[in-house]
Amino acid sequence: MERIKGKDVAFVLSAALFMAIVDVLFYLLIDGNPLKSLLILGANYMMALAFWVVLYLSSLIHLRKVLQPLFGFVISLYTCLLTFCWYCFGTPVDKGMIALVTGTNNAEANEFFHTYITPLTIVLFIVAVLLVFVAFLWLSNRQFPLTKKSMKWLCIFTLLCCGGLGYSFYTLPGRIEGIVRTEQKNLADYLQHPEMIATSESHPDVVMIIIGESFSRSHSSLYGYDKLTNPHLQQQRDNGNLIVFSDPVAPATHTAESFKFFMTTFSHETSDREWFECLTLPEALAASGYQTAWFSNQAQTGWYDNISAAFAALCDTVQYTTTPEDGEQGAKPDEILFSCVPSYIQSSARKPLAVFVHLMGQHVDYEQRYPTSYNHFTEDQYANRKAHQRKDYATYDNATLYNDYVVDSLFSTLKGKNAVGIYFSDHGVDFYESADDYCSHANDNNPTSHQAGLKTPFVIYTTEGYRGINPIVMQKLEEMAAKPYRLENLPELVFQVIGYQPKSCYY
Repeated sequence: MERIKGKDVAFVLSAALFMAIVDVLFYLLIDGNPLKSLLILGANYMMALAFWVVLYLSSLIHLRKVLQPLFGFVISLYTCLLTFCWYCFGTPVDKGMIALVTGTNNAEANEFFHTYITPLTIVLFIVAVLLVFVAFLWLSNRQFPLTKKSMKWLCIFTLLCCGGLGYSFYTLPGRIEGIVRTEQKNLADYLQHPEMIATSESHPDVVMIIIGESFSRSHSSLYGYDKLTNPHLQQQRDNGNLIVFSDPVAPATHTAESFKFFMTTFSHETSDREWFECLTLPEALAASGYQTAWFSNQAQTGWYDNISAAFAALCDTVQYTTTPEDGEQGAKPDEILFSCVPSYIQSSARKPLAVFVHLMGQHVDYEQRYPTSYNHFTEDQYANRKAHQRKDYATYDNATLYNDYVVDSLFSTLKGKNAVGIYFSDHGVDFYESADDYCSHANDNNPTSHQAGLKTPFVIYTTEGYRGINPIVMQKLEEMAAKPYRLENLPELVFQVIGYQPKSCYY
């Protein structure tokens, strides 16, 4: 009996060590937060105790010999996963990463694996899991000396570790809880039924809101980039048709979180309500008399039906250019939207129209985002960059050049109408800005990377017909464009553009 108790203690201590070691080292050495490291260790120790309780109960029905190796394998897999994320993305699994994964769709998930996981990576990961598993089995089956002194210190340690429960997010179940909490809502269950009040005598016949993807403002010639990646939009600006906001800031560094802000009246300042309890742009536009439509070149479904689909479902017309079966290889360039958006605007019997267009933009894999005819930039044009970066620079800039053509073409469908077009990206990209070997969604634990992920373009296209009857609104937009602008304020801007406000906001 004494021997079994000693092995039980060895299992608990081994499980706590293997589950906590990556997080503890990261927050101790990289984040420089010893207190957080201790709390994380405590939380994982309490989790290890929970594993032991399950094992103890399973021994009553003779399942312990099966469950203990299974727990060991899960812990080994978990440890290697955290190590992989730290190596590839500069941080173990955190809240932002969970939101990024659960807010994505099948095509984006396939592209992630295509971009970051090679056959060699898989082999190394499997070998690492097996080695950690063997080490765990060896350590957890050692005989722990059960003296009165050791048990006394274990009891004290256990009491102290109870304080680590507040950091349960950094344990295995805490991360699973983080995934569950990102489950999408059916926004139709939270309609606000707003009363929209006219603030202007004129209202645009068409409002087009184009949502881009993963566009780093640092690669836009509209914002001073040394490669001509936005020739069409620059021409629109020079012709007086385009207002370019000088310093727009995305609300978050990944799609799921950003959508919660710019598609609703939810903001960082108003935390008294959940995002899904706030007024959405599709409902506000519909209440203002607009026929709403959503056209998307992104996949409709994901692990939790990605968040954009939740807003799309509120629109009167919804059309996707992809199917659930389309993966990374099935992704189509954004000009496929030309087959449906212009015809909808021209043929719709009901006016006014509010049209949302969701692009694939510059999402990885960059080479998949444009046709071969847009192979304008080549690796040899980036001799000032490190060799391993040059292909990414060339393909990303080609995707940005193509995106410029797509956005300009969509804006051009509004020409001759009383219309407004808005374009921005949901977030930016850390394009080798925080480290020479990091090019991906921003790492929110790194300040430089985080800031890079917030830098996106934001432009407003207005037709001559709209400008002629809305000089006051145009003046306000020009004034807003000259100052830092937070994309989470998009609903307020749209309300000014269409000349309607929710009654509760009207003053």
